[in-house]
Amino acid sequence: MSQAWTFAHPSVLWALTSLFGYAMLRSWQRRADRTPYPPLQYRRPRAAGLTRLLSLLELPLELLLLAVVIVGLAGPHRRTDLELIEDEGVDVVLVLDVSLSMLAADFPPNRLEALRTIARDFIARSGSHRVGLVIFARDAYVQTPLTTDHRVLLELLEGVTVDTLDQALSGGTAIGDALLVTAQHLESRKIEGRDRAVVLITDGESNMGSEPELGARFLRHMGARFYAIGIGGEEPIEVFVDGERLGGDSPYLAFLDDTQLEGLAAVAEGSYYRATDVGALEDIFGELSRLESAPLEVRVVEVRDFHTRYFALAALPLFLAQLWLGGVKLRRPLR
Repeated sequence: MSQAWTFAHPSVLWALTSLFGYAMLRSWQRRADRTPYPPLQYRRPRAAGLTRLLSLLELPLELLLLAVVIVGLAGPHRRTDLELIEDEGVDVVLVLDVSLSMLAADFPPNRLEALRTIARDFIARSGSHRVGLVIFARDAYVQTPLTTDHRVLLELLEGVTVDTLDQALSGGTAIGDALLVTAQHLESRKIEGRDRAVVLITDGESNMGSEPELGARFLRHMGARFYAIGIGGEEPIEVFVDGERLGGDSPYLAFLDDTQLEGLAAVAEGSYYRATDVGALEDIFGELSRLESAPLEVRVVEVRDFHTRYFALAALPLFLAQLWLGGVKLRRPLR
């Protein structure tokens, strides 16, 4: 916060330079207005000491009044610059797998519900972080842009299901595309000095789209931290959709591909955690707490405290004094 005295209309102060000329003009005018006192008609009255003093004060009082009015018109005020800093934090994007394999029941009631539980806990503990949601199967979309409105974020998270994407058109898992979409979104919302992180939650089985390593390398290049959380049991498991076995007579078996996710974490120079580890989230938050926090926005608001009223209050008694002095006490005879 900084403070300074200034004027709203400083050019008006140039009028002060004309006061010297005004004083010269008024002095000349007062001399020209003096009433002669011919000695044969009547004698010039002797001015009393107080009256003589008041006559000497008349012009300075008038000049002071004009100076106060000019300065008041210039808009004197005290300017205070206040810095409004929004909460500090980091930018975190949750990349959530909503492919049909996430319906596997090795995490009761299924992997997707476990994913939502982890994501919900993450958001609830994110404090002042900006958090965004990217969902993907074969296609990837920004479900929620980076935001600090975690209440809305949690509401939108509850609506994330495998039906959020049309599985008939978007069936499969494209981790690489999801990471590229996430990287593009982070770049479009970048704030200088603010660290960025990507938390991928998936069963790790990428079978479509760009190579996942490509997205991981891009995240590393842009300086974003990468955390992968794998969801899945130790053994492959059948997937049921609305009571029907996925794949029919040739059932589809879902399994957690630790190897691929560990490889992605290595390429992105990040970390991999298995969701079966109850300390996974604590480890991630321990990492996030060491990221560089920066304010979302620093805005300087200028607050002006005008003092024109004080000059108006000062001008009033000066005007009344000048009116009394020139119009009553030192009033010249009418001619």
